[in-house]
Amino acid sequence: MVDNESQTHSVPRLRFIQNLSRDTYRGMEKGHSSPFGFLIAPNNASGSLLELARSVAASRKTLLVDNGNFSSIGRIRQEFQARAVLLREEVMQFEDLLGRSVRRGELPVEVIDRFNDFDRVVRAAALQAGLNDQSMLSAQMVLNPDRLIGAEDITMAAWLSLDIEPRFTSRRRRDYRRYNRAVVKRARRIVSELGRAYKQRYYPVASAVDYNTAYDAGREFGSGGLEVIAMGFGAYMADSNYCDHIVVGRRRIDFGANLPLRYIRTVAVAVGFWKGYVEEFGTPPERFHFLGLGAPIILPAVILAASRSRELSFDATSPIKDAVMGGSLYVSKPALLKLRTRKIALRLASDVEHRWDCPCPFCSYFTSLYPFRYGLGYDWFRRNNPNTVLVSDLRPGGPLFDAYPLLSEPQGGELRSLVNYTRIGHNHWVLDYVLKTLRNAARRSGLHTRVNNLIKDYASNTREHFARSVGFAADFASRHE
Repeated sequence: MVDNESQTHSVPRLRFIQNLSRDTYRGMEKGHSSPFGFLIAPNNASGSLLELARSVAASRKTLLVDNGNFSSIGRIRQEFQARAVLLREEVMQFEDLLGRSVRRGELPVEVIDRFNDFDRVVRAAALQAGLNDQSMLSAQMVLNPDRLIGAEDITMAAWLSLDIEPRFTSRRRRDYRRYNRAVVKRARRIVSELGRAYKQRYYPVASAVDYNTAYDAGREFGSGGLEVIAMGFGAYMADSNYCDHIVVGRRRIDFGANLPLRYIRTVAVAVGFWKGYVEEFGTPPERFHFLGLGAPIILPAVILAASRSRELSFDATSPIKDAVMGGSLYVSKPALLKLRTRKIALRLASDVEHRWDCPCPFCSYFTSLYPFRYGLGYDWFRRNNPNTVLVSDLRPGGPLFDAYPLLSEPQGGELRSLVNYTRIGHNHWVLDYVLKTLRNAARRSGLHTRVNNLIKDYASNTREHFARSVGFAADFASRHE
């Protein structure tokens, strides 16, 4: 029989922390959402956003203050992007000759040398951009945080953002491990200075580029006795590259095809870190925060890999960017998907039985003010029998603008603001729903079954290479959980 403490320990608390903005805070104010907390970076804490940060404390919601390094990584990527593209083209040309992904040491010596030079230049830029721990801590403490994202070395995130993979260079594995060791040392010093009250509130950031470097990072953070940890996953999820293998220890695992790396690497890193940490410390991290991870379909596999920790938390700007700039809404039926509003509009117009029936408070509020006029969409489809919906069809004056207000693209004004607010809130609501169902499944000892069912549903509703990538990731997590 499992005692209550063990049972509690086996079911992690799952939290999604929303990036603080006018829209996300408004969702809580209007009673449409009840987030665990909000994240803000000190370099963004000015004007109205600073006022919102102060209001978070009064609302008794958790305020997580970032370390501001996300913008630094972006600047480095922008600075060196042109050089990265040229080097990546050399790799692609060589892989075309091979007919497969390149393995470590296979690139011509002169190409490896160019990557080594680039590696060092980016490393120097990352060190120069690295924020001073003390000045950053001072800026964070001004915001009266409940939790802080702490010491970090952004080198590996910068390398990945510029496609500098370990297999393209001659850099040794021990170098990556040394960078994490230095972060642990910095974090231990800062936690000691902050005092015991911050032991469970200060999240130093581990870094990795693959399974092996994640495993080594886990060993370093475990040996340092740090039980509250963060890691940046945004670079993995922004990766648009494909590969036909990963390396686990000294073993190469072949996929049999080129698959999207973003999902596989994300889960492989989580698995590697937990394995290394547990081997060194004996138990999993108490709390772990996944920076920049908000894709609905990958959350189940990551949670499976990390399910022995007491609390797992996530944040990402993607629910906001997808809603506003990407024109995408998250759905849980028929699977965990990101659907373009244009695709949803075509389905509604072509299928008289189909409805946008989302039960979330955001959609309910919006449609009470601006109901869908399905008949307009049916009539348009019957007259034109189109294969696709264009953005112009959903803009003012377009044939579907009045038919589907939530999917429309107003140029500005009150409706534009309300559309953005609703889509952002809806996407966050779906993520909270996913986390809730996974936690409920874990309580019933049904986490594996729930994850498998979600992956099967996804595979039936997406392209084969994405299905295989997510399927491999989930299977890898299951076998190493």
